Amino acid sequence: MSQYYDDNFGHWNMDQGDRDEMIEFYHHVQRTNVEKVCEGCGCTVRIQPHYAFCNSCADAAESGWSC
Repeated sequence: MSQYYDDNFGHWNMDQGDRDEMIEFYHHVQRTNVEKVCEGCGCTVRIQPHYAFCNSCADAAESGWSC
């Protein structure tokens, strides 16, 4: 099973759906990431330029918690 993690979307399972398309999208996301300080936890992460929170903080916020 091929799994990867990034600060945008969390865990990626490359074995589901169109694997080639998923890998291509994953690499696109990695190329376009920038290094930023997450506004939730204060950690330096690699996320999309328009994101303010890492995946962990976004998941926490969606669950009603704060970082």
